[in-house]
Amino acid sequence: LMLGRPGPITAEQARDAARDMLAKVHKGGDPAAEIKAAREAPTLRELATDYLERHAIPNKRPASVRDDRSMLDRVILPRLGQVKVAAVTRRDIEGLHNKLKPTPYQANRVLSLLSKMFNLAVVWGWRADNQARGITRVAEEEHGRWITAGELARLWTVLDKHQNRRGANAVKLLILTGARRGEVLRATWDQFDLDRKRWTKPSHHTK
Repeated sequence: LMLGRPGPITAEQARDAARDMLAKVHKGGDPAAEIKAAREAPTLRELATDYLERHAIPNKRPASVRDDRSMLDRVILPRLGQVKVAAVTRRDIEGLHNKLKPTPYQANRVLSLLSKMFNLAVVWGWRADNQARGITRVAEEEHGRWITAGELARLWTVLDKHQNRRGANAVKLLILTGARRGEVLRATWDQFDLDRKRWTKPSHHTK
């Protein structure tokens, strides 16, 4: 191991450092291996790559993968990309989260993404804990309101008389099932059991 260079480190400091290293060795440690491991430890950028390739792309919808990639490229990696995964602190994550408070929805999505990534980092043995867990989310404004019973009745009357029967029926199915628009518009007749009144949706269309 190189303990330092003459000048910045004195002979006495070098002797002290050597004694510390020898003490670690006598206790079964390997200082050289520890330094090498620290130097080669993965960064958050490498964790992001593995997250996308090993988790997001195989398991998430393409639109969700695009959202994750966008948050990583625009928000997370410019700030934390070069930091070692094992060195990221709760303060680092809180700092990023607080910076995004003016956009609560984005702040919370970034926090959720980081929490998932650090969960995987724990599973992969890259660190022992998830520093994103337990951070308080930013309060988000409601995006809409519930339709009232009277409004629903009037809407249903309009749908019953609408000329575009395909579109009207799609809206009715959305109301009755709470399904997503894409699930309804991509639905095919073989997914429906009319006798049992059952709709079986393909897993790759659902969330």
